[in-house]
Amino acid sequence: MAQKNCAAPHRPSLSAMPLTAEDVASIATVENYIHDEQQAYLMLYGEGLFDTIPIEQDYTVADIKLWIKHHKELAADKYDLVGPWPRWKMGHGSKILPDDTLVSDVMGERFENKWLMQLSLFPKKANEATGAAESTFEEVEEWIPPPPEEAWNSEDEEQERKELEEAREKEKLEAEAEAAAAAAAKAARDGGVAG
Repeated sequence: MAQKNCAAPHRPSLSAMPLTAEDVASIATVENYIHDEQQAYLMLYGEGLFDTIPIEQDYTVADIKLWIKHHKELAADKYDLVGPWPRWKMGHGSKILPDDTLVSDVMGERFENKWLMQLSLFPKKANEATGAAESTFEEVEEWIPPPPEEAWNSEDEEQERKELEEAREKEKLEAEAEAAAAAAAKAARDGGVAG
């Protein structure tokens, strides 16, 4: 299902100039993302930012930063833009992407198949000694999820079991109290009618 009026500006070749301020001004966010086989979309996620925009194969990290500057008034020296490296694959790591990186190159099959892609913004913080802006992102070379039996925290499981037992006991006591109140009301009605 195609979305209307979401086409992103496109450069005729990879050797063309970067997107202009006018180009990025015309790139509107997508309110509700729907997979589109004709148009690729990129989600930008970070502190104070959660937007999805259409992108083209020739968009660089610098182009995305220009979009953020124009639409979110956030200067590129205030954050790092982080994505998959060297190319998206389940379990591969992430790193701070250089400005000349083509988003489509690091996204690989996610871009080729027009799956929703994501780049994350990590705010920089001032070094207490020097005052220089420093990254808050720690590069991840590889991410391997734990086996299912280790992924679940037994303390969490015990707490959930306890909360469930307490909820059941509370429901039981409430039901007993309601039944006792109903029986007392019936007895009062029956006693009052018989007299």
